[in-house]
Amino acid sequence: MPQRMSAETIEIYRRTVEQEPENVEARYQLALGYYHARRVKEAIAEMQRVIILDPKYVDAHFQLSLWYYGRCMFHSAIEASQKVIALEPANPGAHYRMARSYFHLGKLDLAIQSFCKVLEADPTHMIVHYHLGIIYERKRMWHEAIREFLQVVSENPNDASSHFHLGLAYKRQGVRDLAIGEFMMALDLDPEDNASLEQLQSLQG
Repeated sequence: MPQRMSAETIEIYRRTVEQEPENVEARYQLALGYYHARRVKEAIAEMQRVIILDPKYVDAHFQLSLWYYGRCMFHSAIEASQKVIALEPANPGAHYRMARSYFHLGKLDLAIQSFCKVLEADPTHMIVHYHLGIIYERKRMWHEAIREFLQVVSENPNDASSHFHLGLAYKRQGVRDLAIGEFMMALDLDPEDNASLEQLQSLQG
């Protein structure tokens, strides 16, 4: 994350933009300065001006996608991410942001497509495998959910949440012993995991 600008530095960029309205880099830096000063509306407005001046400024589109997402403006985040992808089709960060936005909008199939694009660039991206597991769980695609959560715990055996979700998927498939094993593993890693305890009690009761 870029260092927060001092108020004096922000003012220097503001004056530069005032004197040189078409100075794209000064506007870009001013937008970043506003954002890190928590002047988010001004940051977004300034970054939009950057894009008007230079529609191919990839970093500007990407920053907007992050800022829109942070404000739960998921449709706008998707649009900004799509503009990044139009310029850099394999940009994993843009595909990831788009996938998360689709997820929050309940567009799970589109989220899956975007997450899979991230995995094309980085097949071992564990956070993506975890999110895919959650989506498949919501869609009751238990085999696919198990595949994704197994991928996570193979790389990070101490991920209690993935063990819990593996247990749920095994339970839904009727594989009782494997489900119990996963819930026990989740409890070993997180003794305060009441959800895993309840699942264990229901299976062993």
